[in-house]
Amino acid sequence: MLRTSTLAAALLLAAVATAGAEDTVSDLLRFSSGVISFTYENDMFADTDRYYTSGHRAGWQSRGGAPDPLATAGGWLAPWLLPGDAPVEWGVSLGQTMYTPRRRLRRDPPRDDRPYAGHLAAAFSLQAADETSLGVAELSLGVIGPAALGEQVQDFVHDAIGVEKLGGWGHQIGNRAAGMLTLERRWRLGRPLGGGLELDAVPALGANLGNVQTSGGASLLVRFGHGLAMDFGPPRMRPALSGLGVFRPPEGLAWYVYAGAEGRAIAYDETLDGNRNGYWQVDRSPLVGEALSGLVLAWGPLRLDGTVVFQSSSFDEQSRSPHVFTATTPTVAF
Repeated sequence: MLRTSTLAAALLLAAVATAGAEDTVSDLLRFSSGVISFTYENDMFADTDRYYTSGHRAGWQSRGGAPDPLATAGGWLAPWLLPGDAPVEWGVSLGQTMYTPRRRLRRDPPRDDRPYAGHLAAAFSLQAADETSLGVAELSLGVIGPAALGEQVQDFVHDAIGVEKLGGWGHQIGNRAAGMLTLERRWRLGRPLGGGLELDAVPALGANLGNVQTSGGASLLVRFGHGLAMDFGPPRMRPALSGLGVFRPPEGLAWYVYAGAEGRAIAYDETLDGNRNGYWQVDRSPLVGEALSGLVLAWGPLRLDGTVVFQSSSFDEQSRSPHVFTATTPTVAF
C-alpha cells in the first residue's frame, strides 16, 4: 500500500511539473467539485413487486465546467440542444433496472405476462443549463439479460427483507449488448408570487435512440415553493425524462411540491420486443403515460426528493390498473 501511494504521488508531481503547476491545480480543483446522487425507484411501498419493479442509479455530475475536449464537444451540440452561453458540464453514472411478471412466484409464468429482464449500464452525459433551460446528451452502454445480475440482486434484497424469492428468472430475456443515446431539453417558465414563494412550469422534450428503447417523450411539471431555480426537476431512471443530478445548492432552505405528467411513444423496447428465448408472447403498448407528484427539500449542499409515479400499461396483456412505484433521490453537492 505504501509503495502504491508513493508511486501515485510521484506520478502526480511529475504531471504538475510537466503541465504547469497552476493549470494542474486548477484542473484538480475543478474535478474535486461535483454533485453525487443516488436514485432509487421501487414498487415496494405500493406492495406490487411486478412489471417495472426496481431501478437504482449512482451518478456524479461536475460543477465548474468540463475539460476543454468535452466543452468543445458540448459546443458542437449547442446550436440545437444545449444553451449556447451556459458552461458545459459532464457526468457519469451506473444503473440497473429490473422487470418481473405479475405471477412472479411461478417457475413457469404465463407466456403473455411481463418478461423477466434485467438491464445494467454505465452512462456518460454532457449537459448545460442557464437560468431558464437545460440540455442533456447522454450515452449509456451495458447489457440486458442474465449478465445484468437482476436475479442475483433481487434475491439478495429479498433475503435481506425476508421476502420469498421469485421463481421464473430462468426464463428471463437472454443476454444482449444494450446501448441508448438520450437527447433531452427542458425549459423553466417561472413566476414569483411574493413572500419568497414561486410558481413555475417545466416542460420537456426528449428522445431515446437505441436497442434499450427507441422512443420520443414529452413531459410537464408544475412546481410551487421557494428556491425553484436550484434545479429543473428531480432525477428519474431512464427511459423517463430526467432532471439528472443538475443542482445549484441554495443559500439556506429551499423546497417545492410538484405534480406532472409524461407521455412516451415507443417504437422498440428490448425488454418486451427483444430476445425472448422463444418463451414470452406479449404485445408492447406503443404509448405509455405517467402521472407523478412529489416533494423536494434542500438545505445548502444537501437535497432530498420523493416522488409517487402512476404508470399506464407497457404491454397489452398487462392489468389495466396503473402500476404504482416511488422514486427517491438523495443528492450531495461538494
